[in-house]
Amino acid sequence: MRHRSYVLAAAITPWIATPVAAQPESAQADARPAFEEEIVVTARKRDEKLIETPLSVSALSSSDLDRRQVDDLGGLRDIVPNLSVNMGDAANAIVYIRGVGQRDSLSFADPGVGIYLDDVYLGRSQGAFLEVIDIERIEVLRGPQGTLYGRNTIGGAIKYVSVPPSPEPEFSVEAGLGDFSQRAARVVWNGRLSPDDSLLGRVSIAYGSHGGYRENTYPAAGQTDGDKNLFAWRGQLDFAATDRLTLRLIIDQSENDPQRSTTPVRVTSGPGLVAATAQKPASPSTTQVEADFNDVERLQVGGASLAADFAVSDLVTFRSTTAHRAVQHQTHIDLDGTGHEIFGVLVDQDQQQFSQEFQLSYASEDFQGLLGVYWFSEDDVTPDGIRNTEPIDFAGGLGFFLPYNTVSENDQSITARAVFGEVSWHISPDIEVTTGLRYTDEARELRRKACQAFSTDALDIDACNPPAGSLNPFGLRLDLEESFSAVTPRVGISFDSGAGLIYANWARGFKSGGFDGRIGYNGASSEGAVGAQARAYDPEFADTFEVGWKTASSNGDWQLSAAAFFTDYTDLQLSSFSATPGGGFATVFTNAGKAETLGIEMELAARTAENLFVNASLGFLDAQYKEFIDAAGNNVSGERTPINAPRWTASVGFQYLFPLEHGRLRFSTDLGYRSRYHVDINNLEALAQDDYRVVNASVDFEDNDTRWHISLGVKNLADAEYITHGFDLTAFPGVGLAYYGDPRTYRLNVRYRFL
Repeated sequence: MRHRSYVLAAAITPWIATPVAAQPESAQADARPAFEEEIVVTARKRDEKLIETPLSVSALSSSDLDRRQVDDLGGLRDIVPNLSVNMGDAANAIVYIRGVGQRDSLSFADPGVGIYLDDVYLGRSQGAFLEVIDIERIEVLRGPQGTLYGRNTIGGAIKYVSVPPSPEPEFSVEAGLGDFSQRAARVVWNGRLSPDDSLLGRVSIAYGSHGGYRENTYPAAGQTDGDKNLFAWRGQLDFAATDRLTLRLIIDQSENDPQRSTTPVRVTSGPGLVAATAQKPASPSTTQVEADFNDVERLQVGGASLAADFAVSDLVTFRSTTAHRAVQHQTHIDLDGTGHEIFGVLVDQDQQQFSQEFQLSYASEDFQGLLGVYWFSEDDVTPDGIRNTEPIDFAGGLGFFLPYNTVSENDQSITARAVFGEVSWHISPDIEVTTGLRYTDEARELRRKACQAFSTDALDIDACNPPAGSLNPFGLRLDLEESFSAVTPRVGISFDSGAGLIYANWARGFKSGGFDGRIGYNGASSEGAVGAQARAYDPEFADTFEVGWKTASSNGDWQLSAAAFFTDYTDLQLSSFSATPGGGFATVFTNAGKAETLGIEMELAARTAENLFVNASLGFLDAQYKEFIDAAGNNVSGERTPINAPRWTASVGFQYLFPLEHGRLRFSTDLGYRSRYHVDINNLEALAQDDYRVVNASVDFEDNDTRWHISLGVKNLADAEYITHGFDLTAFPGVGLAYYGDPRTYRLNVRYRFL
């Protein structure tokens, strides 16, 4: 059997898997077998070796992230199979796993993949496109996580785990320079704060900046577009209060305050609302934009959490996690793709969330169990609107030109409660059965004010829509409430065979319903139209059936995992844009109906020679709508493809270690591949991305004492051009817009560890 496993691994090495174990970080460590030190994950909220976890999980250690030049969440896109993760138009993380996620950037639309920072759920997609700063590991959990995890993990979850404080003293500094005026700096301090090691501390500080990756041909608004100016820090305290009680306090803050927001590239002609722009061709280059409304972009994210662990006995542990987080985001986005003041969108978001989770766990040799309760509260106030001072054609060429401005304010409150539990029982030394259940109840309230006017003046929401009522025929004031609840079970079985771990799972995922946060732009003067829009949209549900296999060589030279899955996905919450019968701007946020996805994931990490290591991955995804009723009442399921769901994703990476007398050199290269996919619900052909490849490469030196680390890295070596996000606004104002991935960049980094 072992001989067959070696043959299989050799046959699929060029095509499969991801990094599943930490690579050695010093010249001495390099002499050890590649996988002697396993990554330990907490996917099931207990410490387990990745190779022994009966779930489809990818994990990247800090050294993996460093070697593969993963600076933020987007760096996972070309490594993890069947994962799509991009920055959206409003500093929001657009994350899809196995074709399940959410692309809308406004706060009423919840994400479909939960993102956790040190076990704290991030309620908004804004601020969730996290930078990789002093991270111990990242775990990607594929498929519904509806038993153990909090809200909105219908597609899966991504867990960021910070490096914890330790007694060993550490002090390091790092600096980097690159093209596009890249600047980077990091400082890490760690050590004892008490002589008996009962109080430990760790502080991480980071700065990063670069110029814009696009040229703005409208010079009055700046020559470049989409720069970065980020400062972030994280502080941690670990306190061993008694032999049984430990406390961990984590406080973090980050602010990105660049000069310009990021403008999408115009990929169609138009817009046709103004004579001067009607015949404008698409942008001649993916590196050129034309924008007059890109002067504001500011994102502030921060929070604090307190985790308390109390050992009730040798077998029972009680944990409490209390957390508060806040997001403030302001932006101006040019969504007409020209230098004319036609369709500038402004957003000013202020979000606060509080969460509390209690867990009681039991762990013996043959039985593990966890019971918990979860409470989440969120308040989000988001004023937004459309700014336009140039008269536009509202009559289809009849010469009826008017300026058009809108303003609105969404005040959203969410309270979510859950009770959950999961037990795993070894019914024999080789067989484990797992069952879990979660009950979730969510109450949502949306208080919305909105109005619009055919005027060049900027609108004030309270002036045009006072509490006593408005003379503006487009004024709107709504107060909506609804509750949603669900029971989400999980059942699994695993068998530790002589050929590795074999497992099968069934899990259900749930994402709450809510209210369309753009009510009022589509026939606000009509009570019937508003009433139809004001009805709550339905929750999403997903049932996933999964079988998997994990195995490794006896000497630790390779590890392999594979999984096959089928997902039945109902009442998809989809966001798109259209036009009113009168020619105005309209949005469509609706439940699509039904979709099905099936696919596979395969992951491999191997040492193929003494100093040569290979990481590879392969993902296959067949995602199809089975029912999709559009705004006109037509079933278009056969005409549309789910977004961010390429049929094939693959990666292969090589690293070669070259020993030196005083250290070692490491040469690394990684290739990521994605087949054709769509980024907008309407599947506009101009926004379809054909298959592409991204190549990253680096060389780094580390001395024998691991004090000096010098690296030179190139990302997107072949300068591939690929769409990551986009808007089909061809109905109104008449243009298609695309966001592109970063161009080729290079950076030199130097790190020195004093302690």
